Amino acid sequence: MRTPKSRACAWSIVALSLLAAVAGGAGCTKPTPPPSVDAGHPPAATVHVRPPAAPGELPADLTKSKITLSIIKDRDTKSPVVATVMLRDGAVALGPGTARLTIDLDTFDSGIPLRNERVRGIVFETSGVGWDTAELTVQKIPDDVLASIREKKLVRTKLDATMKIHGHTANLVLPVEASLRPDGALWVKTSDPLGVKTSDFDLVGNVKRLSQICMHDSIDDVVNVEVSLEFH
Repeated sequence: MRTPKSRACAWSIVALSLLAAVAGGAGCTKPTPPPSVDAGHPPAATVHVRPPAAPGELPADLTKSKITLSIIKDRDTKSPVVATVMLRDGAVALGPGTARLTIDLDTFDSGIPLRNERVRGIVFETSGVGWDTAELTVQKIPDDVLASIREKKLVRTKLDATMKIHGHTANLVLPVEASLRPDGALWVKTSDPLGVKTSDFDLVGNVKRLSQICMHDSIDDVVNVEVSLEFH
């Protein structure tokens, strides 16, 4: 049977452990070790089935395409938080002149697991129905731009687009350059960073909540996005 003194020591150890856990989880910049997993039973990964491309579409190469986000916190413009997200689907149709991208917000990766978890869960709320993606659509690529692309010329232009995040849709203007490779593959990239405002998607409250939890002075409303895409 434990004595009162031994029980007091045990409770002291528990209390110190809890204090250490809370202190370690307060910040958003320190990596935390992944939870231990039984080697014979790894966690199940979510598998998304990519829908087939429609006739006339050039599907995006998901492995070669890259999307980079840059976020300024605490007004530190010299050291922004840099993260990547992956495409879940995408295609361009040069006939009608349309384009669509589905960006997987659950792949947000800043290199720090705790930060990734908080951005996904608190800001994007990716567990919400349909909130784990950002949907970008270009309804009409101008005819002169399409003609130049077909002639394999280098095109620099701005495209009108819409983006849907967190159940809200906003208009964007995409500064891009594009061209066809000799093998027929189309590459597209942003010629300048695209500024996307979290306030356009009703995410200001979520960003403030993240800022308070992580004890930041501020997190900028604008997220700078740079994109490099390939379509085959």
